[in-house]
Amino acid sequence: MSESTNTNPAVPQIVQDKLTTGYANVCRIAQTPNEVIIDFGMNPNFFGHILDEPLRLDQRVILSHDAAKRLCLHLTQTIQAYEAKYGVIELDVTKRLKQS
Repeated sequence: MSESTNTNPAVPQIVQDKLTTGYANVCRIAQTPNEVIIDFGMNPNFFGHILDEPLRLDQRVILSHDAAKRLCLHLTQTIQAYEAKYGVIELDVTKRLKQS
């Protein structure tokens, strides 16, 4: 029997046939001793009362705390790379409005 010289772990297969895409402009985060729960949804009145529609949560992701921490680290790195390339993301929407 020959020994394998490949020290890289096997690359897992990724199945995407049931992958769905959604959009969210709001999220709600809760936790239990074992999990982090993130609900995502759409707030049609994000800029004040414009439409007579309620905030609608429609997706839930449940993570272990270590998976949540890895997600946090990856998101932080992603935002830092974006801001290094395009500039700081202003969270106060009133500061992003252009004066006419």
